[in-house]
Amino acid sequence: MKHENPIKRSHYDLTRGVATTRRGQARDAEAYRDCVASVARERRYLVTVDGFSLEDTRAFLQRIEANRWPLVVAVSDQRIVGWCDIIPRQQAGFTHAGTLGMGVMKEWRGQGIGRTLMEQCLALARNSGLERVELTVYSDNVAAIRLYESAGFVHEGRKQQARKIDGACQDELLMAVLFKDIDGHAARR
Repeated sequence: MKHENPIKRSHYDLTRGVATTRRGQARDAEAYRDCVASVARERRYLVTVDGFSLEDTRAFLQRIEANRWPLVVAVSDQRIVGWCDIIPRQQAGFTHAGTLGMGVMKEWRGQGIGRTLMEQCLALARNSGLERVELTVYSDNVAAIRLYESAGFVHEGRKQQARKIDGACQDELLMAVLFKDIDGHAARR
């Protein structure tokens, strides 16, 4: 297992300021919770529509940090404005795979932050020995789908009308990227 650090600080000169990327840490709990809650309140992109408590967020980040699981955050003025995490599956037979979750606050989108977060997090996952990263995305989140496709994710399935919120249904797309093929060789992308 390699333990290289593929994180390179990335700077964005935006009308809103400058954001840098780095590994997320347990001490980020309050800022991380606020960022997740901001995206959740949009009621379009995340499973949660409220976010999580500070205690739950702190426990989640402590677990990530203790296990050195991939988590990259974008920070501006000590405020987290985006994140990407990949949580390895724990069930026997599935430990070669991880599940990707990510989000960027609305006012910071369209600047390449999501792409940078995802690329850096995928590099951490690959270096940790994961062979597969999977995700779900709502079918009306076209920008995210294009981002995932550009990173080599392929469509594996569709759950029709998987979510109904505010009277509207959303299909859920299942996507994944492989780092190794079935014979253990580097997968083509």
